[in-house]
Amino acid sequence: MTRAAERAELRREEILDASERVFATKGYHAAGIADIATDLGIGHGTFYRYFKNKHDIAVHVIDRIVTRFAAIGFAEEPEAAGSLAEYRAQVERMLHGWLALGESHPLAMRFFHDSSASVDPARIAALVEASVVHTSRFLDNGVVKGFVRPDLDVRATSEMLVALILEGTRRTLAMPNADARRRWAEAGLALMFDGVRGRRAP
Repeated sequence: MTRAAERAELRREEILDASERVFATKGYHAAGIADIATDLGIGHGTFYRYFKNKHDIAVHVIDRIVTRFAAIGFAEEPEAAGSLAEYRAQVERMLHGWLALGESHPLAMRFFHDSSASVDPARIAALVEASVVHTSRFLDNGVVKGFVRPDLDVRATSEMLVALILEGTRRTLAMPNADARRRWAEAGLALMFDGVRGRRAP
């Protein structure tokens, strides 16, 4: 990569960072190109060298967030677990990875949860479907290897788990501290693997 290309890529990243801040704090629909340019101290003309318009940059911001989010989930191989304990460890790594992402990029995640569905609903629908398919592979592996019950409705359960994860990561953004977020992750794990039925329940 040439030095000019490196400078251009750095400027693009700076604009994306500023856009995350502006969209998260002001709201996507209320924010304008002028707000992003002001945040960076650049002119409108500089902005338009890199992005077509506000929607174009919002899509790039979403893609960057999705890439970070997906990298955590897709780092785990769905067919790798040979036991329920190994499967639970995979889920725990993913949950804590997503919580860490929210802690390290809170503005980006806030924008994602607040506005991404209205910016590009087809893109978000595709992300959700890909997540459901990936989750189904985890559950199918458990069914095949015998540590998940054989009558499990894999598709429906996968949809519910993805919904829980997305809503959970949204809620954790408003939690006051890391301990509260960890409690949410542990409660989610307990619900998924242990359920809520008491030992004396018939």
